[in-house]
Amino acid sequence: MVMTGRSLFGMRLRRLLWARRGTHLPVGITIGRLAQQAAVPSAELGLIVRGTAPSPEILKRLGPALGLPVADLFVIAGLPVPPELASAWPTNHGNVGTILRYAIGLSPERRGWLAGAIGSLPVEPRTGPAPPDEYLDQPGALLIRLLKNRNIRPNARLLMEIGDGPYVADSTIGMLGPGRVAVTPRYVTAFAYLLGYPPAEMVALTGVGPVDEEAKPHPASAELAALAWQARRLSSDQLSHLVDLLEDTRRLRPSAVSADGSSESRDGES
Repeated sequence: MVMTGRSLFGMRLRRLLWARRGTHLPVGITIGRLAQQAAVPSAELGLIVRGTAPSPEILKRLGPALGLPVADLFVIAGLPVPPELASAWPTNHGNVGTILRYAIGLSPERRGWLAGAIGSLPVEPRTGPAPPDEYLDQPGALLIRLLKNRNIRPNARLLMEIGDGPYVADSTIGMLGPGRVAVTPRYVTAFAYLLGYPPAEMVALTGVGPVDEEAKPHPASAELAALAWQARRLSSDQLSHLVDLLEDTRRLRPSAVSADGSSESRDGES
């Protein structure tokens, strides 16, 4: 991760609060109110808004006040995510995108079963820090880092099926990170649905807009994004275990497969 000059976090924060004017979302439009809700000195938050890099402690206070995951705030600030908050990226066999590909075609009931299966698995501590990248802190890098913060590899089909992203190659999505592919409003809107953000807020964070109002995201995009966040810290072995269970759901009803992977045969089922 390459840092250049002053932090972009303050500018992103200002744009986010501006985008939230008149909405029901957490926090108002003033920096003063945010400082009060986050128990952060107003003077210190004022410096951050003007370009001073936020400390980890400040980010941990701002997350709940903003209603955003603290791990994402580290990414938005262009800072490494602490190991205790980081996703399992990169896993060796499969990633959370693999789980989402199955979940896209599941009924609401089966997605509920999948959420229970994910929740039954213990979080295994990371064995080491995530490998850093050399991207400049620009819009494409922000999108790819937020994706990796969910342990999702760049996947054009996933972006298209969940967020109505463009029909391109996986490598094209990956090139958003180093800035070799231009970030467009359609990309930003599609990533918003995949990552679980209101599109207007992703426009605010990236500075690339407007929202693509013609986008037709998956009807369960919010639920799928929540599943991705829930599964982001699962290990390679745990992800493989989930894939095995999901393969079973092609033959068994959700009620026939428990969260711990046990199953019981049903009359009339193969």
